[in-house]
Amino acid sequence: MRILVSLFLLLAVLCTLFVLEVRRGTLAQLVDVLGDRFTPLRGPSTAPPLPDDGPECLERLSRIDGLQSKRLDAFFNDQGCGVAYPVLVQAIDGIDIEGRGLTLSCAAAERFSQWVSDEVTPLVRKHKKEPLVRIRHLGSYNCRKIGGSSVWSQHAFANAIDVAGLEFEDGSILTMTDHWESEPILKDLARTACDYFNVVLSPEYNALHHDHLHFDLGPYRTCR
Repeated sequence: MRILVSLFLLLAVLCTLFVLEVRRGTLAQLVDVLGDRFTPLRGPSTAPPLPDDGPECLERLSRIDGLQSKRLDAFFNDQGCGVAYPVLVQAIDGIDIEGRGLTLSCAAAERFSQWVSDEVTPLVRKHKKEPLVRIRHLGSYNCRKIGGSSVWSQHAFANAIDVAGLEFEDGSILTMTDHWESEPILKDLARTACDYFNVVLSPEYNALHHDHLHFDLGPYRTCR
C-alpha cells in the first residue's frame, strides 16, 4: 500500500512540474509579446489567417510579378529549427533586399512581398521620397529561443523578419535607430505591416527593438 501511495505522490509531483513548465514557457512568450508590464496593446494585428498550404504557396509565389526569389531545399536540425518550404527573397518590384536576400518560409515570403508591393512603394511616393532601391534588415532565419524563455522564436522557423531601414536612389538612408521619431514614413511602415503580419514590434515596444521593426507570423497577435 505504501508503495502505491509513493508512486501516486511521485506521479502527482511530475504532473505538477510538467504543467508549471508549460505555463512558464507560455507566460514567457506572452511577456515577450506584451512587454515587461502587461500594458494595453496599441491594437491587434489585422492580418488574415495563415494558410497551411506549402506547395500551393510556392505556386502563388511563382506568379507574383516583380518578385525575384529562389526556392531552397527544406532544412531542419536536431534542435527543432528549420523550414519545410524555404524561399530566398532577393528583390521585390526592383527593390533590392540587402545582402544576399532573406531566407523566409514561403508564407512569410508571400506576406513580405505583398507588404512591400502594396504598402512600402506607395508610402515612398506619399512621403515624397526618392525611389527606394534597397530594404535594410537584420536577418530572418536564426535558430534561437526568445530571450529569457524556453519558447522558440519565430526566427527559428524563418517566420520572422527584422527590417532595419530604407536606402534610396540618391544614397540617403533612413534607419530605425536614427530616424524613428523624425521620419513619419517609418511609423507608417509599422502601422501598415499590421495588416500582413500577426506580430509587429517597433522601437516603441522596448529597447531590444530600438534598431528594427520585427514582423512575424507566430500564434499571437499584437501591433506595438
